[in-house]
Amino acid sequence: MKKWLLLAGYLIILLAAFGNLNKITAWLKTGDVHLLPYMFVAAIFLGLFPVFPYGVFAGMMGAKYGAAMGALINWTGGFGSAVLLFLFVRYGYQKSGQKMLARYPKVDEFTDLFEANAFLAILFARLIPVVPSPVVTIYSAISSVRTVSFTIATALGKIPTILLFTFVGDQLFHNLYLTIVTLVSYGCFVGIVYIIYRRWQARHQKKSLL
Repeated sequence: MKKWLLLAGYLIILLAAFGNLNKITAWLKTGDVHLLPYMFVAAIFLGLFPVFPYGVFAGMMGAKYGAAMGALINWTGGFGSAVLLFLFVRYGYQKSGQKMLARYPKVDEFTDLFEANAFLAILFARLIPVVPSPVVTIYSAISSVRTVSFTIATALGKIPTILLFTFVGDQLFHNLYLTIVTLVSYGCFVGIVYIIYRRWQARHQKKSLL
């Protein structure tokens, strides 16, 4: 039920955005920077509470502030929100985190890999959609993984997707060819990472059987 409500909310937001497309486009083309500090706060907020599709927001930041600044805003939001959620669950709401994880039976597939190498498991989960990002964060928070390991793996793992959304937003209205190249390159990258992940998973399973 909640998923349908969330999808309905996203649809309403997207329809409203489409109805004000000219105003949004005009705002994206302006060079004002007085709202820049607030965009960092907004990015973290949307990372914690996805009331608006984060990918769309990330693309807008790339379109308005360019690839470099847009990427910094988006990475700060993705990384900052993950760390805050991790600390929130680990030091205050572990029981609530466990209840939430119970709704994701697929997380059991993640458990063995996590026990084998928590850092790599988190990194792979960030690079490819193996497990939903909030689930990875909550699972890490209630586990014994060190905060430093989680932080570094998350900081690195967030980079590729953030760059994708930012570059697409930055180039979408200027260079369609480069946008397509970016999407294809990202697809190839994810494919390579997925192959590496599957091999690592298979090797771990073989060791478990011995």
